[in-house]
Amino acid sequence: MAVTIAAACGFALRASLYQHPFWIGAVAVLTFCSFVWGYSAHALKDIPCPPLTHLHRSQYAEVWDALAASPSEARGAACGSPQESGVRRSAMVPVTNLLELARVSSQDEVLEIGCGVGRIGFELAPHCSNWTGVDISANMLSCASERLRPLRNVNLVKLNQVGLDQLAADSYDLVYSTNVFAHLDEMDRWRYVKDACRVLRPGGRLFIDNVDLESDAGWATLANDTESSQHLDRPPYVPRLSTAAELGTYAKRAGFAQVHLHRRAPLIILTAVKPGLEKSELHAG
Repeated sequence: MAVTIAAACGFALRASLYQHPFWIGAVAVLTFCSFVWGYSAHALKDIPCPPLTHLHRSQYAEVWDALAASPSEARGAACGSPQESGVRRSAMVPVTNLLELARVSSQDEVLEIGCGVGRIGFELAPHCSNWTGVDISANMLSCASERLRPLRNVNLVKLNQVGLDQLAADSYDLVYSTNVFAHLDEMDRWRYVKDACRVLRPGGRLFIDNVDLESDAGWATLANDTESSQHLDRPPYVPRLSTAAELGTYAKRAGFAQVHLHRRAPLIILTAVKPGLEKSELHAG
């Protein structure tokens, strides 16, 4: 589920040539998502993506299994490019953010919420002791299993439902989620933050990002989409943005300390520490 809807951009762009009202409105949103992770629209022109308006947003497994019906479609849904080289390039910014703000170390046991095709895990696993990726989409995990096959310190877990109930308490040093909260309802965002606190060891760290509603790019996306598709059905994967106050509230209510919000436009990034024997101090920034 660690995916962006950038893969749908090519379909939207093609459809917009025929002046279909829904896709005209969707183009701005989808194109913006592709640029968040470093891709331009021309890279997406051959990636079709169904609107899936018959599915509810909360049907996460069904939505993302549909978008990941084949390995190339799964890669496309993850970053906007069906090619492995594109997946690798798209991970550069989020991995840099993780290394700098979450201070990943070689001793860390790391958990990714919504690992998708292992886009980030492939790059991050060499920096930590053990990396575990969880996802609710079986098709995404199938692609991840193939991509991560060369790595010896990785584990994949299929979630049966929203939340981390399947994972033991006090098991990880770092829990992170990148490019996932945009596709979750607010109550499910809160559930994952609360569960992250449970599965972290005392002193463990949390890292979560989403597109920042208060950034110029984030607000422009919302405003443009409102104007162009107010009365139209929207696909269940259309992203919802976050604010610093929202993410900070989740962390504080879950019991985290050292809660910091970092603006790296167009993203808002939350870092926090589970109270206890802090393994590292996280930067404010």
